[in-house]
Amino acid sequence: MSPSFGFGMFIVVDQALFIIEVLPDRAAAGRDLGLSQLGTNLGQTIAPIVAGVVVAISAGAYGPVWIAATVLVLISAVAIIPIKRVR
Repeated sequence: MSPSFGFGMFIVVDQALFIIEVLPDRAAAGRDLGLSQLGTNLGQTIAPIVAGVVVAISAGAYGPVWIAATVLVLISAVAIIPIKRVR
């Protein structure tokens, strides 16, 4: 068994347990966990497409991908500011 397999098993359970702790409504836990995973999976699906477009626009240079990633991380950081606290 490879270390990455063990880490993969750990991270899935860890994220689920963490997300369950911060859910606003326990009755809608399934829906909220599904939305959380949708957000994760959409990001992992769209990121390579965006990176490919950025590389194509920049004539094959990969440096602009880091700039685009930095901008997206900053937008994400601003988006979580309204979150006040965990129960």
